[in-house]
Amino acid sequence: MRSKKPVLERQIFTPAEQRAAKAERVKVSEAEPYGWIAESQSSRELYILYASPYTKRLVCTCADFIYRGKDDPDYECKHVTAVLKFIGRWYLQHHYDPLQQVCGNN
Repeated sequence: MRSKKPVLERQIFTPAEQRAAKAERVKVSEAEPYGWIAESQSSRELYILYASPYTKRLVCTCADFIYRGKDDPDYECKHVTAVLKFIGRWYLQHHYDPLQQVCGNN
C-alpha cells in the first residue's frame, strides 16, 4: 500500500500583497526639487512620484497607478509602496526619537 504524498496548500495572496512583495525590488531615490524617482525592476523605466497637495497622497506616473488608481483613491502601485517604505526608513534614521514617543511632548 502506498502512502499518499502530502498535498501542499497553495497560498493565495491579495493583489496588494503581491504588489508589496514586488515593491521590495524597486529602487527609490529623491528627485529634485521635490518628490521621488522609482526605477522599474523589469524595464529600467523611471517613474516620478510626488505628494498631491489636494489629497495629501502619493501620485505615481506609472500606467498601473494611472488606470487603476483613478477608480480607487486608496490604490497603491508597487512604486507608491516602495516610496512609502523609503520615507519611513528615512524618518526613522533622521527624525524618530523613541524617548519623545514614550515620554510625550512635555
